Amino acid sequence: MRFEFVIRSGKEVGRTVALTTGQTIALGRLKGCEVVVDDEAASRRHCTITARENLCVVADLQSANGTFVNERRIATTELQKGDKIRIGSTAIELLDTAVAGSGVRGPHSTTSLSIVEARSHTLVQRAVDPTKLEFLSQVSRRKDDADLLASAQKYLTTLHKVSDILSRASSVEALFDSILSAILEVSGGDRAAILMRPPEGTGNDVDMVAVRTKDGGSTGAVTLSRTVVNDVLEKGISAFTDDALADERYIGGESIVRQRIRSVMCAPMRTTDQILGVLYVDSHEVREFSEAELELLAAVGNQAGIALHRAKLMAEVERLFLDVMKAIASIIDAKDGYTHKHSERVAAFGVRLAAQLGFDADRRAVVELSGLLHDVGKIGVPDAILNKPGKLTDSEFKEMRLHPLHGARILSNIQSQKVVSLLPGVKYHHERWDGKGYPEGLKGEEIPLLGRLLGVADFLDALTSDRSYRQGLPLEEALQMVKDLAGQAFDPVVVKAAVELHAKGELALPSTPNPDVTKVEVSRPQI
Repeated sequence: MRFEFVIRSGKEVGRTVALTTGQTIALGRLKGCEVVVDDEAASRRHCTITARENLCVVADLQSANGTFVNERRIATTELQKGDKIRIGSTAIELLDTAVAGSGVRGPHSTTSLSIVEARSHTLVQRAVDPTKLEFLSQVSRRKDDADLLASAQKYLTTLHKVSDILSRASSVEALFDSILSAILEVSGGDRAAILMRPPEGTGNDVDMVAVRTKDGGSTGAVTLSRTVVNDVLEKGISAFTDDALADERYIGGESIVRQRIRSVMCAPMRTTDQILGVLYVDSHEVREFSEAELELLAAVGNQAGIALHRAKLMAEVERLFLDVMKAIASIIDAKDGYTHKHSERVAAFGVRLAAQLGFDADRRAVVELSGLLHDVGKIGVPDAILNKPGKLTDSEFKEMRLHPLHGARILSNIQSQKVVSLLPGVKYHHERWDGKGYPEGLKGEEIPLLGRLLGVADFLDALTSDRSYRQGLPLEEALQMVKDLAGQAFDPVVVKAAVELHAKGELALPSTPNPDVTKVEVSRPQI
């Protein structure tokens, strides 16, 4: 239910307070109260009003001068339509109730309180073609207007800058941040927000995905105009109002009076055939925005919609790519019957080592993917060699040593920068620090760091994982073997990282022992 109160006497005559079921508001002189009562007789926190299923309850907070309902001092009482609450000389009347529809949900919409002042306002709604800014067409007709020329130059420069910012965003999250920065620069507003259409079936009209103030910070509870947002979202028009306090339907967050929202401007984020969401900006000043600024916001919305659609498509392609790569890794592990899930464990060891070495999230992602695919070249090795239970002959081992080259050749056929970045791990994870490894016999730091890191990860898993013919070693014993080979087979820096991880208890991987494995003596694998 939605309950409406109006202030009948005092310094705020005509102001309306709206409250929905489950909400409690505090009234008093304290600025932290949802409703600030500027009255000498009011206590700092004077009373509360709570909206229940079908009624409201007012409770006095041990105020100095008391809370009165229909001129009777109360501690707690239920309210009926027409009842008047009096705090000093301020009287507040319960008007009526109505079913409240919100229209907007988001991570910040923690309350439904709204406060509206009754005053005149102007609401401008226009179907703006973002490819044809009418404002700029005035320049050709008023060439002697220096202010108009300066504004046109500013707007065109801003659009170029926005386009550049959006084109360089590396992720959807970065795109949101870039869009908000662009909105505030374009409009000069105090706060900007991005609202997106949610997935079907959530029950929401829009979801707030990002909000920012002009000082660069985020904000907590947010009050938005449902009228403006829904019209923009459903009709595809752009709109602004020069006095948002006159809009009767507000939702979310703290009171409008406390947030001092006055002017609102809103434009759709669109692609060629759909509206993805809306750009919303507001200001504390009346008549802050102009139709020229509305056109410019619509142009930014058009660019943002296209950039966001592109980012989403790229994210989908990225997910598909990773799924394909993981499927390839599973095929390799299935082909080599002795190394079930070996690639996943190497990737996991690799990510732990990378984190200890200070790799950022992007570089750790490369390590993980390279670890998953480090043995992809085994596709080119005959099954008889891969699954041979005994020791390999010299010719068979020579064939096995070709798998890093096979893997690099296979993956190099994929035209992707991400694939190029993981090739060093695939090709060089069997090189040795002393130059006695393969396939190229590189030595020391000639070996790419990704290859050196995965070499340690691969060796650790080869020693510690169970095979069908023997049990794995305890991690402590395997790590001692790695330490013994530091400076010979392995990069001492990577080995040091492994030792430090183990000391912190962060090196070990979750394991599922195989009770059918027979414990036998474990020899060092060939590296």
